[in-house]
Amino acid sequence: MPNGVSRGIRIEITARHFKAPKMLRTFVEKEIRKLNRYFDGVLDYHIILTHEHGMKEVEIIAHTKRHNFTAFESDPKMDRAVVLAVEKIKAQLNRYKEKLVEK
Repeated sequence: MPNGVSRGIRIEITARHFKAPKMLRTFVEKEIRKLNRYFDGVLDYHIILTHEHGMKEVEIIAHTKRHNFTAFESDPKMDRAVVLAVEKIKAQLNRYKEKLVEK
């Protein structure tokens, strides 16, 4: 695809035990879209945001053609949990991309 054009990646956000404000959903989508820079083979993302017992939990599931990647993070602040979970997925996608290049 030409530079500057991104294909539409499906991003599904589920909030458990609370209603996620639009600002939070926008932040999550922005962070997830950054992952496309590192590996563009992801078909869709499912992000589960949970608010339980004073902790905020984030689970990100990335689906590719051959593999599913999962990252889980919890933190007292939801935005920090999102950033940390995105970093974990980014590391997994980078390792997977390196393995694909080696083949």
